[in-house]
Amino acid sequence: MTSQNKKIIFLTIIGLILYKLVKAKSMSAKFNKFKADEQAKLMMLENSLIKAGLKLPVLNFALAQLLLETGRFTRKSAVATLNNNFTGIKYLNKPYQIAEKGSEAPASETKGLPVNSPLRYYAKFKDADGWAKDYVRILSFGAKPINATTIEDYNKRLKQNNYYGSSPETYGKLLKNFLDMFE
Repeated sequence: MTSQNKKIIFLTIIGLILYKLVKAKSMSAKFNKFKADEQAKLMMLENSLIKAGLKLPVLNFALAQLLLETGRFTRKSAVATLNNNFTGIKYLNKPYQIAEKGSEAPASETKGLPVNSPLRYYAKFKDADGWAKDYVRILSFGAKPINATTIEDYNKRLKQNNYYGSSPETYGKLLKNFLDMFE
């Protein structure tokens, strides 16, 4: 290997390192209104969602939604912690859902389901990347929240897909509040 080739390889490596540092800094700046542990989780989940194919603006809508669903990774995050499941996805026992049966869902979410229904349980994913793939699959169904262009449109499409049971006004306001925290 010539010294010229060594210089090119060295400069390429330095360039990649600098690119990763700038990218990490810009991503964390987006979340600077959050505590350090929340920022770390948001960056990790943002990366998983990007790898799963989610793009702006829906990427930000999805991040706002997972903050809502997990209570900012605190009071409601048992499902996330126990199952690597950040949006309460139910277990389907289908080959296209790469998950296993996780923790049991509360009675308020299983009312009227047969005793042997897999939907009585949350999906348990191997990691955040597995969750992100299934979440993107879900956002691609029905009213297709994945095609939303505004947070209001995203909320409307989630409601049309029966994703949540609360009022669309309440859920939408909470989504918007979390979205507004991103810089």
